[in-house]
Amino acid sequence: MPKNYLAIDYGERRTGIAFASSDVGIAFPRETIDRKEKDLWTELERLIKENAITDFVLGMPIHPNNHPDSKQKKVEEFAAELKQKFPQINMHTQDESYSTQDATALVGAHHRTDKSRIDKAAATIILQRFIEGNF
Repeated sequence: MPKNYLAIDYGERRTGIAFASSDVGIAFPRETIDRKEKDLWTELERLIKENAITDFVLGMPIHPNNHPDSKQKKVEEFAAELKQKFPQINMHTQDESYSTQDATALVGAHHRTDKSRIDKAAATIILQRFIEGNF
């Protein structure tokens, strides 16, 4: 049975979302959820239902020295809450190092003005890395 993946590039203000199916093996950008405009949990629940999500892939900030910083701790807290709210969905993490820089270059965006495009592109990069390492 195919798996449907929802990738999350978590941010306190904006969260990038991407999708992939194990049938296709290619990640696609979906949207960026602006938490000032929409409730993140409501939007995630909608996306899970609409796309029959079986697995989460959460971008995790990993530093070369392996010492967690404040961003990593916030993502870990979000991961725990995500698992609590959606226990039926498998959870995976993927190193998100340089995904924002790669996304900025990929979409030819300006970091200050195109943050929504960059966030969903970063989620796509995170998910594609996961696919390439696990399929």
